[in-house]
Amino acid sequence: MWRRIVDHFRDSPSRLAVAQALVQHGFKVDGPGDVRCGKIRIPLKSIGDALGFDRRTVRATSEDIHSNPELKSFFSALLPAGPSLEKVARVLGYGVVTIFVESPENPGILSEVTQKIAGYGIPIRQIIAEDVAIYEQPCLKVITQEPLSGRVIETLTSIKGVSRVIIDK
Repeated sequence: MWRRIVDHFRDSPSRLAVAQALVQHGFKVDGPGDVRCGKIRIPLKSIGDALGFDRRTVRATSEDIHSNPELKSFFSALLPAGPSLEKVARVLGYGVVTIFVESPENPGILSEVTQKIAGYGIPIRQIIAEDVAIYEQPCLKVITQEPLSGRVIETLTSIKGVSRVIIDK
């Protein structure tokens, strides 16, 4: 679907940037000029200010989406994925590890990461896997019940296809 969105907005980089932000945040388009996060309406000016565009660019993007049946079907069904615990992990006493892979399209890395962490008896509170089609440098963020030790990090680094492991401090 992302390829279709890029193709649709290929002549307007600003509208493509707005569409990308809508997807990244799980904002749905309910109609021309009607952007929502769940049931909460998001002012177009707020979106434009955050992205560095005029609200008219955001409105034009929503109108464009609403007038295209395929895009309308996709964008009208988007939902936010929920709260990320990444930035509050320290407050909660949790650990955060960010994993970058050589080829995000390869299957099995998420499974292997969770198996390795579980093997140490550490509960996982949340996993955020960024989509390779949407993010420039997609990564896997794992929030654990407790900070991970160096031994666990070494184990994660040894997984085939993992290029870099970063611990949030």
